[in-house]
Amino acid sequence: MQESFDRDGVIAIRGLLDLDLLRLIDYTTADIISKEKEKIKAKEKKKPKLLTGRKKTPKQFFTVNQGAIFSSFSSPIDDENNSTSTASTSPDIVSPFIKIAMLSKIPRVVANLLHFDSDSDETCGSAKSNKTLRILRDIFLAKDEEEYICGYHVDDTGFWPALVENPGEPIGINAWVALDDMPIENGGGFALAVGSHSASWREEAYNLTGSTHCFPDGGFQSSRDVLQNRPGNGTCNIQHTAPHIHRRMEETKRVYDIKFGDVIFHTRWLFHRTIPFHRNIVSQRLANEEDPLLYRRYSIRYGPGETSIIPPGWSTEPSAISEEKNGGRSADDVARLDAAWYPRVWPSISDVELEQMKLLASERLPTALEQSDQRKRVTRPRAKH
Repeated sequence: MQESFDRDGVIAIRGLLDLDLLRLIDYTTADIISKEKEKIKAKEKKKPKLLTGRKKTPKQFFTVNQGAIFSSFSSPIDDENNSTSTASTSPDIVSPFIKIAMLSKIPRVVANLLHFDSDSDETCGSAKSNKTLRILRDIFLAKDEEEYICGYHVDDTGFWPALVENPGEPIGINAWVALDDMPIENGGGFALAVGSHSASWREEAYNLTGSTHCFPDGGFQSSRDVLQNRPGNGTCNIQHTAPHIHRRMEETKRVYDIKFGDVIFHTRWLFHRTIPFHRNIVSQRLANEEDPLLYRRYSIRYGPGETSIIPPGWSTEPSAISEEKNGGRSADDVARLDAAWYPRVWPSISDVELEQMKLLASERLPTALEQSDQRKRVTRPRAKH
């Protein structure tokens, strides 16, 4: 497993997550989708569509729920069949997002892939070194039949809020959890450019997509600085800006025949993209009056706490908006000097940090997210996401 991951930059594991936990996450995310659909219907009734002649801005996903582990603290889980679901405001009574991201076998697998376990004392369960593993971002996503997708890319700071690691430092890993079966013949899954994390052309691809690799020292100083000086031609546009590199990625891509509960682990710098649903499948289901396809996934970005540095300067990152000094700090230092914006999951979780997460979710995070959304709107015309 380790050899394959180091070579390819990706592995997939089936049967890693407990069946009861999968049933709970299935129920919880289905409820999120149902409520989102109700909200859309209510909005359409209140404000009918107008024929303006303008194209509707495409959305890659039906829903994008960032920080699901934090939202778990701010709303109860309404599942009368689950004994642990009376509320999710207590660290002892946790949601399926927290159970998967923080309490399942996933953090241990990530630590193994990063070779962290070789520095741990299995007898007492504590680390001999200062190595920790933290969640930098977690996102619940649902892909609908909209054809727009983000082309091959590595995650920008909106989805992975950390600077590029120094040579020799451990690199973060994304755990991508499938919450539906995703047969290859339907589309709607995940394509990964195997080996792209070490390909000879990767630096060219970083430059063309404006990856974090190209950011100025000290970060951007203002929204105007971002709009005027952000490098590259957009995170998602490599097919148009560098078709020769896009072809290379297509030639090496791996698409798994995904089953509900499968977990794909890939290194931070592996190029990847979502796959749209195949048109013939969509047309066939429409003709048969079947429900539109919708595939759910839960993505957790794990980073080494000591070397995952939050980008300095002007930022849309909630932790740096709430406390400017967090920009330029490691994820470990953010937790030590401020609060658990990036909770520790290895070698152990912290009860103190769980309490801090609850406070962040109810007090500081909502304001920071509102300001982050405002900043994203300001820079959106230039940032082609």
